[in-house]
This record gives sequence, structure tokens and C-alpha cells, in this order.
Amino acid sequence: MIELLFVVCLVSSPDRCTIERPSFQEPFANVMACSRNGMFRAAEWAEQHPKYTVRRWKCEPRQV
Repeated sequence: MIELLFVVCLVSSPDRCTIERPSFQEPFANVMACSRNGMFRAAEWAEQHPKYTVRRWKCEPRQV
């Protein structure tokens, strides 16, 4: 299974960044499915978290 990760930074302090693993999503079956949905999911997450900006996103094997 593949999961989507975001590197997010505070809008008020752009040098303070962290990695987020969105809890609203199910793992993707493969990298292609994750890649197709990543930008949409990042925009959705950013809308729900206005104090942060999504600097980048990536797909990687799910950690158990």
C-alpha cells in the first residue's frame, strides 16, 4: 500500500516545516493512484488547515 505525505510549513513562519500523513485518506493501491490524487488531496488539506501551506507532497510505501 502507498500513502500520501505532505511537507507543510507555517504561513507565519515558513522555515518551520513538518511532515504530515493525512488521516482522512485510505492508503492507495499503487503509486500511480497516489500521484493522480496527490495535488487534489494537498489542496483539500490546505483548505482545512489555513495556518499552513503545503510545500510539497509525495507518495511512498505505507509504514506499518
